[in-house]
Amino acid sequence: MLMKNKIRMFGLALLLAAGTAATSSGSAAQAAAAPKPIKLVVNGNEIAAGTAAPYLDASGSVFVPLRMVSQLLKSYVDWDGNKKLVSVYAPNRTVKLTLGSKTAQLNDKSVALNAPALMKNNTVYVPVRFVAQSLGAEVKWQSAQRTVTIDDGDPYAVGYAITMTPSMFWLDRKTGDLYQSDPSNSPAVKTGKLDFEQQEYLSLSVDKLGTGGFVVTVSDIYGEPHINVNYTTAYVKNKKLADQATVHYWQRMTPNITTLGNQPVLTDGKTLRILNADGSTDKTYDLTKLGGLDEVYGVEGIGANYLLIRPNRTGLLTLVDPKTGKKKELYELLDPADQEYAKLNDVPYHGDTFTVEGEHDGVIDLDYTSIKNGQHQKLTVKIKDWL
Repeated sequence: MLMKNKIRMFGLALLLAAGTAATSSGSAAQAAAAPKPIKLVVNGNEIAAGTAAPYLDASGSVFVPLRMVSQLLKSYVDWDGNKKLVSVYAPNRTVKLTLGSKTAQLNDKSVALNAPALMKNNTVYVPVRFVAQSLGAEVKWQSAQRTVTIDDGDPYAVGYAITMTPSMFWLDRKTGDLYQSDPSNSPAVKTGKLDFEQQEYLSLSVDKLGTGGFVVTVSDIYGEPHINVNYTTAYVKNKKLADQATVHYWQRMTPNITTLGNQPVLTDGKTLRILNADGSTDKTYDLTKLGGLDEVYGVEGIGANYLLIRPNRTGLLTLVDPKTGKKKELYELLDPADQEYAKLNDVPYHGDTFTVEGEHDGVIDLDYTSIKNGQHQKLTVKIKDWL
């Protein structure tokens, strides 16, 4: 009896081993059969796919989620669920695809597609080659690596004005051409050309200003160790570039105030101009005269009866009455040790460490980092007491 049980156990072990081997072999075959995820590389950077990944269909077309298109090529993407219509907007290019249709529109011209846009798992997918090439990019498919490489040279810096009807702006890095899509789900139009040449790290910010008005600020940080910055500020009215100004600063990179109420404010560091809504000049101030130094000035605060200006090299924040010319250097608010530091230090830059937090009811709110203990201090300045 014992021998029979041993034989039975041995037979069962063989069956289990055979079953395990078969299961392992099947799992290995399935793993070998499962395709690798498709990798997307745009301008040398791999794009994280997230939960909705690109895929390859039976026709050999690679599809990507619609939401990835704007991330890939700095375009604005609109989805009309009622019409099942995808619209992609970029300078000089408008692309439209309808779900299920093998015909698309590129700048109002019909183009045949190998495969149509479609809905999959509640996500809209579009053929990446057609969309990318329509936006001016080169596309390569490496089947062995299952990698799509897209390269358009990254020609634009982009910025958004976040409003009830968002607007998108593009700046051509090489030409300075400025484009606007307003509202964003409309074709991009050229507003004008900015007077600048990109040095290195370019960024774009946009603020809405009244009806049809926008202030666009371009910052370009450059040099080694990146202590130079150029700010180009432009006023765009009704999709036309109305005015602009550029200023260069060294070490300090605090952006200038660019609005006073609904009026644009532009500076080249020597003069300050307040514009009317139509882009004409309302007021002009001589900053070197008001500040008393032949310097380039930053404008860190502005009100109906004051300016907060800072000479770039000496760095002492100065409160000025632009009408009377009366002025005060605000480091005098500090105790003797911090006053001495403001006057003599040069690391990381000359001057005080005031930052302007706002103004209300004739009182300016300041933040200051004390040299004594490194702690932040809140200070207030009553304008009428100092001017």
